[in-house]
Amino acid sequence: MPSDHALPCPAVDSHRRLMDCHAQWHHMHESYFDPDMFRLHLNSLLQNLRNVTFLLQKQKAKLIGYDVWYPQFQQEAKQNQIARWSVDSRNRVTKESDLDLLSTCQVTWALNWVNRVENAETFPPHMPTREIIDELRRRRIAPAGLVTVRRRWVDKELPDWELLDATAEAYSRLARLLWTVHSAAGVHECDIEDRSIECVTSALSDNPSRLSCMHLASSDLQGHFSLTDNRVIESIFESVEIDLERGRASAERIGGIDLPAFDPISNVPGFMETARKVMNKDGYHDTLCFLYRGNELTAMRKLQFNNQQEKMLSFEHVAELVESTRSDGVLVIGEMWIAVQTEKEKELGTVFFPARDRLDRMEALSVYAVTRDGRQAEQLCMVERGPNGEARCEEPDPVEFGALTNTILPIKRRWEDMERRGL
Repeated sequence: MPSDHALPCPAVDSHRRLMDCHAQWHHMHESYFDPDMFRLHLNSLLQNLRNVTFLLQKQKAKLIGYDVWYPQFQQEAKQNQIARWSVDSRNRVTKESDLDLLSTCQVTWALNWVNRVENAETFPPHMPTREIIDELRRRRIAPAGLVTVRRRWVDKELPDWELLDATAEAYSRLARLLWTVHSAAGVHECDIEDRSIECVTSALSDNPSRLSCMHLASSDLQGHFSLTDNRVIESIFESVEIDLERGRASAERIGGIDLPAFDPISNVPGFMETARKVMNKDGYHDTLCFLYRGNELTAMRKLQFNNQQEKMLSFEHVAELVESTRSDGVLVIGEMWIAVQTEKEKELGTVFFPARDRLDRMEALSVYAVTRDGRQAEQLCMVERGPNGEARCEEPDPVEFGALTNTILPIKRRWEDMERRGL
């Protein structure tokens, strides 16, 4: 329901078609395991994505600044792989034939952070992810590690993109265009009614992030299980809302916080100071992940994991969110176990037992950050426990980035993949 501050929409027809696209994207998601219905909704979505711009062109005489922002949009579209594919695909499905779709299943086996194997498996297009997992469990393809199954529909003309991701990307570009239309007209909120689907609203933004509903929906197409204990792993992280009032109350409780507002690398010392206060006050610290685009905080996640497999999966989820939000920096705070490598391990260049499994392990608090352009920073402080379990954090020491590089490998891999796809 529009608020009392809503103004008349400057591009009613195009805006409504954009909202139609949002609803159609969810219909595609819901029919993912029904090949005919998926094709039907995909074809309709591709046509409506193109109709958004057709309608803008029809109304150009009434649109403020059209001769400035629309040629710029067209020029950018010529350089964008998804924009070109979206237009070409619409022409194919309306004038030639359906897209040449492939149903694939990507199976990733990760023994640890570094050792990974990815294979394409063949399963019927209508077979749900959970049934695929059950089949792989029966095969017992490996004795240990984490297996992730991703169902994928792809177009032969765009093999590097899953089709929900590709169409979500196309939608996001058009949503930013409609934001520009409204902004040029001085309309920050328009009077178009929201839809019955809760997430399909008239709200617009120039943010390059995909809609959170589209990011979350894609996770339905994945399944994970641990070969070590033959257990399916459910979702293991949660969103944390950025609540300034709650933050101020927490600051007063632990004796004051003065968090900086810089990029993640510059934020490491300030976040460490705050984390030490929390640790000394409460005796523990959640594992928190902060995503940035430049100096802007784009998302927060609280990571929860009980073993190495779940920890690996948590950071794979963070990597997916990095792409959805177009984040170029990540900062992580959390407790950790550390241990000194034995002389034999140094000699062989390997680690036999992770720190968490050693009797000589030591507790520490860490804050580290990494950015897409290759910058990185880390601080570590040791934690001592009193007789009643109370924590005391020592002064932090800058350390060479290396102790925690495993956890950022999924994020670095995702940035490299985004670079390859022009994102």
